[in-house]
Amino acid sequence: MTSLDSERDTSRPAPSRHGPIAQLLIAWSPLSGILIAYAVAQWINAPLAEQAVDGDRNRLGFSLHVAGPPRADEAVFGAVPTVHLQQWLVDGAAHWYDGLAALIYVTHFVVIPVVTGLVWFRMRDRFTAWLTAVLTFTVVGVTGYVVYPAAPPWWASEQDRIGAVDRISGLGWHYLHLEPIARLTELGQGQSNPVAAMPSLHAGAALLVALFLWPSVRSWVRGALLLYAGSMAWVLVYTGEHYVVDVVAGWLTAGVAVLVSVVGLVGLVGRVSASDGES
Repeated sequence: MTSLDSERDTSRPAPSRHGPIAQLLIAWSPLSGILIAYAVAQWINAPLAEQAVDGDRNRLGFSLHVAGPPRADEAVFGAVPTVHLQQWLVDGAAHWYDGLAALIYVTHFVVIPVVTGLVWFRMRDRFTAWLTAVLTFTVVGVTGYVVYPAAPPWWASEQDRIGAVDRISGLGWHYLHLEPIARLTELGQGQSNPVAAMPSLHAGAALLVALFLWPSVRSWVRGALLLYAGSMAWVLVYTGEHYVVDVVAGWLTAGVAVLVSVVGLVGLVGRVSASDGES
């Protein structure tokens, strides 16, 4: 059986002396490694944060890439999809699809903690595998930021390396009449690592969740998870945050992370079986 209900029957956690809030904080504690990894990458790439151009280097000597990613998109599509999407859909006003895009974009910041809580309380036997996947995903992705710092479409457009592209991931909050969130989004983006584009961990995290939960949920939930991953990819390209090649790299990062978690789980089961056999 693949439903979440059947999974719960076979993986119900043992009673704990901690309350649910304390348990949730325990489950979330390893995620602090994500924040540390991002902070380290941001420090390494700090020399590229302002007025950097193609070829400028971060603190480890890795060069900034401005022209490479759009060339990859052009090689596949014949043009840069972000440019065409904004030419088609952006007219200076906020529309319903901008509101939807803003909502989808912001889910990135909660999806990993939410799924971590879900796995802890409902699929405890898979919690180690989930942490392995998340931390592997983070290490591989952040390593990409450091060794291949890349300018996103909106930055490349500011340098006239591609056509007109605006950073509009927060535009939809105006359509939703949530101006405080729009200002908060702009503030957060101003403090973020602007060359953390390759791979897209926004796109990768959405697919990571889908791949990991796939064996444990019903078919309609699988469809919803794939729709979420696809929608996130579209939002990232449309809003000028990422190229398609960034998205694909993020998906590959998610695949590697899940593969590592599966291999690790198989190895653990094998060691336990061998130990039981010896005893």
